[in-house]
Amino acid sequence: MIGSLVVGFVFLVVLEFLVIISFVGQRLWNHPQLMHDLTFTLPLILWVVIAAVVIVTVLRVITSWLQIDEEGFQLRSLFRRTRNVRWDEVGQVIAARDIDRGATAAEMLDAPETAYDGVYVLNRQGRRVLAVSSRFFGPRAQEMTLHRAREAGVAIEHIDAITPAELMRQAPQAMSFVDRHPNLLLLLLLVFYIGHNVLTFAVWGL
Repeated sequence: MIGSLVVGFVFLVVLEFLVIISFVGQRLWNHPQLMHDLTFTLPLILWVVIAAVVIVTVLRVITSWLQIDEEGFQLRSLFRRTRNVRWDEVGQVIAARDIDRGATAAEMLDAPETAYDGVYVLNRQGRRVLAVSSRFFGPRAQEMTLHRAREAGVAIEHIDAITPAELMRQAPQAMSFVDRHPNLLLLLLLVFYIGHNVLTFAVWGL
């Protein structure tokens, strides 16, 4: 939860600092072109869109609630469609203790040593229906997932160490696009924020 709030603050405030100080410092809410000229209003529109996306994403993460029992599991949160899956719909569970992504900027939080990097629940078609990542769930949720899956007779594959490329070859549907290409996502975000700040400087100045 703390990590989500910190990341949200960085994306909403730190990376948008030029936009905020330019808007507030010049008191642009009184400017006659605001809301009347699209080009002049565009930096503000983009900031509002970013704020909405960040707030929705943070609320979706921090309100995630996973219920696991002998029948199956239910995952729900704000801004997310509730997912209900029975254990008889599950084909396999992959428990990867260490997914070696290297020293990348995407690894903002270190997982506890006792946790799995990821516990991936796949349906009978090999598609992921649940990812109990150490970045969003604690060791208790991961252990309970494995315990209930074992009780239900679901095949569990334990992996001590694996790279994302190897995991993707072994279970193509286990990892999301963000898991597969974290650095690409960060690069796209960086380019967007640079472009937004350059646009802000060009349109509003300082």
